[in-house]
Amino acid sequence: MEWISDNAVLIPNEKNGALLQLTDGRDQVYGSGRMLSMDGGRDWIPWGDADNQPNQMAKLVQNNNQIRPLLEATRDMIYGSGIGFFELVYAGKTMMLEPYTDPKLEEWMYETELTNYIIAAINERVTNANHFTRFEFTVDGTPLLSISDSFTTRIGLPKNGKVVNYLQNPFFGEGRGTLGKSDSLPAFNRKDPKASIVSIFHSREHISGNPFYAFPSWWCSRDWIEVANLIPLFHKSGLKNGYNIKYLIKMPKDYFDQEGGKDLAPDAIKKKWATFGENLKTWLSGVDNVNKSLLVRYLRGDDGKALESIDVVPLKNEMSDDAYSKVWEMAGVSITNAVGILPVLGV
Repeated sequence: MEWISDNAVLIPNEKNGALLQLTDGRDQVYGSGRMLSMDGGRDWIPWGDADNQPNQMAKLVQNNNQIRPLLEATRDMIYGSGIGFFELVYAGKTMMLEPYTDPKLEEWMYETELTNYIIAAINERVTNANHFTRFEFTVDGTPLLSISDSFTTRIGLPKNGKVVNYLQNPFFGEGRGTLGKSDSLPAFNRKDPKASIVSIFHSREHISGNPFYAFPSWWCSRDWIEVANLIPLFHKSGLKNGYNIKYLIKMPKDYFDQEGGKDLAPDAIKKKWATFGENLKTWLSGVDNVNKSLLVRYLRGDDGKALESIDVVPLKNEMSDDAYSKVWEMAGVSITNAVGILPVLGV
């Protein structure tokens, strides 16, 4: 394979050959629009419709008690028992891998904090499906590896169909990243790794229709995550204030129109209704008012029957705790499936 230009590769063969040309891609999820030009006020490729997709998903994770543990379990399965180096050894026709180490390798592992780098890279991959590795060469040519956070890293605008740089800005995703205000780092050069003292290598899984950023499978469960996050809020509010509407309270429209046999002004009537409503809320809701009784006094007419007064009618609640539990279980199964773990292991 021979590069004949920045965006063309010649692939030779004994009888014939092929020419591979790299062209600008179109993001089928969010569209290209002005993505590949500076007309939108950006010198980077936005991540998501509003350039804040990782931020939006992170907010959902922070309010959910399942996603983070599932992602950590996935990371632990990938990391396994840790990092090891092996040497390919041949014994006759048998090929074997034998553990390998030497002082220089151990020194490099310590200097680059390899364990921390590997764990950080896996975390980025399972959380965002992308990881940006920062290559930094020391004076003696030793490459030190670290992770550039996905929240603060974006792909620079391609030139001739090729990504040549990456931008870093702590305000990416907040609508505060502006043209020319980010730190630019060159893309890692495979043919000449030491071409730049510091460079960025972007690793991701190819997903059809997404030429720049990949997305993890668990992002597909966004709606179910939102449903799962609403259930605890509902129960928290329900425990404090009472689940759903429990009572229908009927009162004569002119109940507060008079006081002491005299008609009240409209403002005074509104004030009495407002005060009564607040008192009802205090009496019938809250954790201190569970199973509380309400005493209503009424007058009798000449015929001995009760005159119109306050009528409190209990309402039947069709949505039981069991129904909400089933919704929670459905959300849990959907989220676990999206992360890639068998539901029986994740729920």
